[in-house]
Amino acid sequence: MLANAMVRLRDSLSCITYNGAQHTHIQIDENDAAAKLKRVMLVAPSGDWFSFDPDEGRKCKRIHQRCNAVVMSPLLAIDGHDHHRACDCVVVLNRGGQLTLLYIDLKSGNPVGYAGQFRSTRQFVRYALGLLDEFHHEKLVIAEERYVILYGGKSPLLNKTTSVPKVEKMGKSKPDAAYKREVTNPSRLYLKELLS
Repeated sequence: MLANAMVRLRDSLSCITYNGAQHTHIQIDENDAAAKLKRVMLVAPSGDWFSFDPDEGRKCKRIHQRCNAVVMSPLLAIDGHDHHRACDCVVVLNRGGQLTLLYIDLKSGNPVGYAGQFRSTRQFVRYALGLLDEFHHEKLVIAEERYVILYGGKSPLLNKTTSVPKVEKMGKSKPDAAYKREVTNPSRLYLKELLS
C-alpha cells in the first residue's frame, strides 16, 4: 500500500508505469529501433514504491482534442537545451518516510552521454517534490539518490558476473559517475540488487 504522500506524488505525474500496490515488477523498455538493449525487467516486492518513465513524460502529447499539452512540464519540452533530456525510468521508494530514488537508463553499447539525462530528471523530481510540499503540504525527504546505467544487449553472457554490486559503488553514484552494469537482452534483475 502506498502512503498518502506517495499517492499524491504518483497522482501528480502522468507517466507512471508501475506501483508497489499493484505490481511486483518494473518493465523498462527502449523504443529506439536501433537499440540492442530493448527490455529490462526489475523484479520488485509489493510495497510503498512506484516507477515512472520521464523519457515518455517529457514528450508533447495530445491529451484533449481541443488542446495540446505537455505531459510532464513545458520546461522539458524546449529543444536545444540540456534540460530537454530524461532517463528511461525512475523508481521512487518510500523507506520509513524518506525517499530512495533510483534513476535508470538503458544503453546499448558504450555507455556515454548520460549525465545530462540524469541531471535533468533529478531536477524535475525535485521540482515535483517542491510542488507537493508547497500546494499539498506533503513533505517527502530525499535520503538517497542512485544513478544506474544498464548496458549491453548481447545474447546471454557466458562469463559470470557478481549478482550483487558492491555497496560502496552503488552508494557513491552520481549523474556523471553512474553505476554501470552489463546485462543481456532481455534481462531480468531483482530491484534489491540495485538497492543493496
